[in-house]
Amino acid sequence: MLQKDAEAVIRTPLDRIYAQFKDPNLTPWLSQVPSQVLREGTYRWFNAKQRQLKGLAKAPRKRSRHNFNSVMLCSDLFEFTEKGHLIIGTAKFPVGRLNFLAHRPFGCPKMITVRESAGRWFVSFSYEQQVPLDGYGCENNKVLREPHELAYELNLLEEIEVAALTLGIDRNIGTNCVATNRGNFFLPEAVTLKRMARKASGAKRQQKRLARTQKGSANHRKAAARIARKHTYKVEVLCDFAHKTSLALSESGAKLITFEDLKVQNMTRKPKAKQDSSGRWLRNGKAAKASLNRSILSSAWGRIRTMTQYKAARRNVLVAFVRPHYTSQQCSLCGHTHPENRHGAEFFCQHCGYRKNADINAATNIAGRGVVMLRSGELEKQPKAKKCIAVKRKTKSGSVRPEVSVERLQDADPGLAPRNPAHDAVKQKASAVRQGYPS
Repeated sequence: MLQKDAEAVIRTPLDRIYAQFKDPNLTPWLSQVPSQVLREGTYRWFNAKQRQLKGLAKAPRKRSRHNFNSVMLCSDLFEFTEKGHLIIGTAKFPVGRLNFLAHRPFGCPKMITVRESAGRWFVSFSYEQQVPLDGYGCENNKVLREPHELAYELNLLEEIEVAALTLGIDRNIGTNCVATNRGNFFLPEAVTLKRMARKASGAKRQQKRLARTQKGSANHRKAAARIARKHTYKVEVLCDFAHKTSLALSESGAKLITFEDLKVQNMTRKPKAKQDSSGRWLRNGKAAKASLNRSILSSAWGRIRTMTQYKAARRNVLVAFVRPHYTSQQCSLCGHTHPENRHGAEFFCQHCGYRKNADINAATNIAGRGVVMLRSGELEKQPKAKKCIAVKRKTKSGSVRPEVSVERLQDADPGLAPRNPAHDAVKQKASAVRQGYPS
């Protein structure tokens, strides 16, 4: 149980040392785990924590043996036989031999990751590869530049050249397609869409069966696994579609890719409940909004945006985000904006008579706004360094700090928590272990 103190100061070092946690009284189960597995676990936690401190990801999650679905193994924990079988384990802790299906020829990797997803097992290979460098240390004779440097170089070009090198992207939820101002359309294959619809109906049927089972029973686990397999297919299809689309966009020859700055998280929020003056609950369109949210999340907007960003950065392509207001109602030829200009999938300007596909017209407007943002110099601004300031928070009672453990509480005030000899032994062992490592 964690006790609390507002004045306690936590100075926990971030390292990959784990020997101090092995204790016969507190953690006897750690001695049963191979040291190689503990080493890889601390390695993964340390990398995840570093990503959190850099603002690239959330904090590492606490996992138990029920939801721990992957393990990373170094070359000293596995080997391949001549027949292609994978042998995992050591002489002291042998795991066994695994058969796997390789989708292409492979060599002996430096590290593998075994992962379980919806009852299926996958193995991923990690290789140590040397990137060919030229005399100046540049990858493939190409200097990877920052976004503000790319924007400065594009601003030196003429207006016609910039317009030709700009690619506008429009994403809709009607057909889940991605359209460009050059007339290209990207959408999942028809056969995968039919399979997704069939598996969605199957998931609903399995959900009814799950409701009739008893929680904790074997039938309950089997029904939940069947539902997970139904939903996994949709996730894999959308991930594959996002990878292919983002690769095609980054290799299209454009130097500026422009997206709408859509707030997907805000767009998929649940509607607020409504009440009248008497306290009676009113209809708030929750069912219709749920259908819209489902369509937005099924279009892979966020994945396409994220994957295009890192793939374009490897190819010195600038990615910009413009305001999305009225891009589907504005005429890309004369600039006239009116709701009646849009007629379903067709755009017909009420002012100049311009007729075009609605998605292509919107993508053209997005590309034009990207050029305007480039010329304004907004893309040339260097990102400001974030400053982290530590603030000590105090509560009304003055002694509420749920993150302070018993050991830290004793350091702050020995009279606040009872002494535990086992905790003292772990603390002494941890300090002795850390003194043997350079800080």
